[in-house]
Amino acid sequence: MSSKKLITFKTSDGEEFKLNEAVAVRSEVIQNRVQDVDSTSNVIPLSNVDGKTMTKVVQYWKKYSEEGLKEVIIQEFADRIKGKPIEEIREVFGIVNDYTPEEEEEVRRDNAWAFE
Repeated sequence: MSSKKLITFKTSDGEEFKLNEAVAVRSEVIQNRVQDVDSTSNVIPLSNVDGKTMTKVVQYWKKYSEEGLKEVIIQEFADRIKGKPIEEIREVFGIVNDYTPEEEEEVRRDNAWAFE
């Protein structure tokens, strides 16, 4: 069973959209509305939005949420290793060095550009 909180949006033409709260609150406007909604109801009326428009909004939110998360993870990873020596990177990520000293020297020689 999922522990994700769902929020229902009801459009002006009566369509209902159930979304994970984490996706929906990426919009500051919606985040404010979520905070104002009765916690027992979890239904947010959207009197100025029709179902067709909301469908497009939901598609955008989901796409942004998935791609945005990937971007954040990649950027955080890059920030954690940028400019650090390989030994420190191994320590940060718990990577065991299973190269012999000779193998490691060969890799460094073959990929000198990566160690500049």
